[in-house]
Amino acid sequence: MPEAVLDPARQPVARAGLGEALRWRGFRALEQLSDWRGNNTQGVFTLSDPDARGPAMWLYVTTIGELNAVAPMLDWLRAQRPDLRPVLITEHAHYQAAYLARMPGAVVCLTRGHSEDARALAQRLPPAVLALAEIPCLPSDAPCRFSYAFLRQARRSGARTLLLNGWLYHYAPPARLDQIERRLLERDYLRALDVLCVQDAATADHLVQRGAPRERLHVTGNMKFDAMQRPGWQVSQARSPRLLGDLLASGRPTVVAGCVTELPEQRAVLGAFARLREAHPQALLILAPRHPENTERLAALLDLLRDQGLVTARRSELDDGPLPAAVQCLVLDTVGELRDFYAAAQVAHVGVDHNVLEPLGLGKPLTIQGGWNTTYPSYPVYRLLHDRGVLHTCDDESALCAYWLAALAQSPRIADDLARTEDVLSAMRGSVARHQAACAAWVQAAPR
Repeated sequence: MPEAVLDPARQPVARAGLGEALRWRGFRALEQLSDWRGNNTQGVFTLSDPDARGPAMWLYVTTIGELNAVAPMLDWLRAQRPDLRPVLITEHAHYQAAYLARMPGAVVCLTRGHSEDARALAQRLPPAVLALAEIPCLPSDAPCRFSYAFLRQARRSGARTLLLNGWLYHYAPPARLDQIERRLLERDYLRALDVLCVQDAATADHLVQRGAPRERLHVTGNMKFDAMQRPGWQVSQARSPRLLGDLLASGRPTVVAGCVTELPEQRAVLGAFARLREAHPQALLILAPRHPENTERLAALLDLLRDQGLVTARRSELDDGPLPAAVQCLVLDTVGELRDFYAAAQVAHVGVDHNVLEPLGLGKPLTIQGGWNTTYPSYPVYRLLHDRGVLHTCDDESALCAYWLAALAQSPRIADDLARTEDVLSAMRGSVARHQAACAAWVQAAPR
């Protein structure tokens, strides 16, 4: 597929036609009816900086993991247009601190996608550029909500609109109004995007069938393989530099298990760690549950750790200082720190359906368990690496412990695994450069 077909300098911002306007009015009437009945997308709109005003770059990134995954491209976009203030749009209030830590100076906009929120944001921070990172390629195609209202408002503001690292998850819209939005406005949604960068040809073909102009599509590969590289990373850059620095200096045998959410996998990890401690009594487990804001799940995990008899500390209750030597398990119940804590691992484990590239990017031996969901955002990377034989699947706690012991012993088997993994990852890089080639002229042509 050609890298560039359209000349943005010759492409005025498309105005909505009569058909789109009628469809939008119909949808708005239904949204207003839903408001009258108690629409749960109302009344959520807030800005982390309520006084923020001026030209902006709107960015929609679903999770902290996705923000890390597309960070090189977002950093490049900001460097191209330093005149625009970044606005990170999210429906997750608990991400705000981590978003601002990763992107100081940005504004976080909390919204569930109501059209009045889009209008209010455009009045205060009118966009010159809008970038959607990975999902959703289609309205409500994932368990997140970026409504057509925000895309439409961006176009009305004259913004250039970009889809980055696009992928389809084939989710059904979760609510009736979302179903209607997709049915009425899907084609308009796709045609409102100036550039659609997608991970593979199958995604591009599917979007063309749904109404995307083929000349705007670019197959750019998966940006996550570039984002995983962390050249020059230093512990001083982390949010907990003293705690991490002390762990790295101590040489304490450390297993970091990230995004281990389901009870059977938690039990397998804890069983493997109990076996590991028979050979390494000073070993430390850093356990990061998915969604630590879910108090019920976190309480169940803490009960499980007590039942195991482990001396446990919660990161949220500690200052940034050396970890007490008696602690056997550190529960990483904060948001946005896991990526740095992988640096302290001698071996890592990633929970089913989550991001394997973060520990691999730091050259860590890695274990996983099977049963990955084809509709999850992590699946494309999992499938690519699994098919190339560089993911080590352990079916039970005995297999987990055996691999962890080999990693701590720095066995030749582990060195071979890491070398083979790096060869595969190197061959998959280059997506960021392809994204930049596809988007550069459009970003420069955006309003100033």
